Amino acid sequence: MRFDLRTGGLLLCTLALAGCGVFGGKDIAEPPAELVAFQPTLQLQRAWQASTGGGGDRLRLGLAPASDGARVYAGGHDGRVIAIDAREGTRVWQVNTRMSLSGGPAVSGDLVVFGTLDGHVLALDSGTGEERWRVFVGGEVLASPAGSSRAVVVRTVDGRLIALAPLDGRRLWASDHSVPRLILRGNAPPVISGNTVIAAFDSGRLGAYALANGDTLWEQQMAVPTGRTELDRLVDINARPLAIGRDLFVVGFQGNMASIALESGQVIWAREFSSHGGLAADLANLYVADAASEVLAVSRRNGNSVWLNSEMRMRDLSTPVTLGDSVIFGDFEGYLHWLSTDDGSFQARVRAGNRRVLGLTTVADLVVAQLDDGRVVAYRVRRDD
Repeated sequence: MRFDLRTGGLLLCTLALAGCGVFGGKDIAEPPAELVAFQPTLQLQRAWQASTGGGGDRLRLGLAPASDGARVYAGGHDGRVIAIDAREGTRVWQVNTRMSLSGGPAVSGDLVVFGTLDGHVLALDSGTGEERWRVFVGGEVLASPAGSSRAVVVRTVDGRLIALAPLDGRRLWASDHSVPRLILRGNAPPVISGNTVIAAFDSGRLGAYALANGDTLWEQQMAVPTGRTELDRLVDINARPLAIGRDLFVVGFQGNMASIALESGQVIWAREFSSHGGLAADLANLYVADAASEVLAVSRRNGNSVWLNSEMRMRDLSTPVTLGDSVIFGDFEGYLHWLSTDDGSFQARVRAGNRRVLGLTTVADLVVAQLDDGRVVAYRVRRDD
């Protein structure tokens, strides 16, 4: 029998905040850090706000806004999906799929694709919101799919990697991967780079597979389970691998952060690290929050530390995004934090709402956040020209 931290709504952040002797052996809870005062160096303005409705409080869903460069797409747990004109903030279309959306959207060509809690993959027309197809894949989809002109690829919670035809959702191939007895809630979204699918698994394994047929190109064990208890042996990779050119970057929980050659799987550098969030990058550095929400910048070239910001500990930070000379995180209280990519100092802060930030994306000069209650909010830096 397999267990995971989804049972009964139990969340990773619950364990981290409550101590329980699970992560670091503390018996007394460490509360979230109080927000520190600072002098803002950037002035923010809200560009627009929308809502999908139907929040997913405490479900820790893999829902986050996505963009094709002109529109922003977002879906709520109750099945409502919206398309927003990114520049004007006007609603282009809204549909109610009446499905329990849990992963996505992925925007690929003229498709907007979601996964659901009851094991379906749903594709909508990006121009109209009309349903193009839906297929049953047999397992919860808790991560955003990946799409290209050749295939839509999804990860199911039971360890399967499945490729579907963009035209009609027909299954092209599937591969099965073992799942440990105990896992964190959520899965790492797959990534398509050229003719290759990159996927990470709850066993701490990372692999590259041929997009055409699913054949294994290479696999790497990024972390080896150690310890006496099932909790000690968690080595899930829940964060989306980050593919940039010929380089692949990955981070896992109770495992490693690493740079890998995408073509061969050869490890270029690795350092011990633990995170259940994802990575962001610019030309020089990677940015990530560790399992305690301490923010670290490391060199893409060698993995050496560049700076550390420890002032948001235990605030359950989101996967970051970068824009200009800023790296932006969301937290469990709905705050968005702008940090300098140079030294990690605070540049600006705004409260988008009072619920946890599910995910962020950028489009043009906007940072777009989606919160647990379905609110979607866009901000830009105010320029005094």
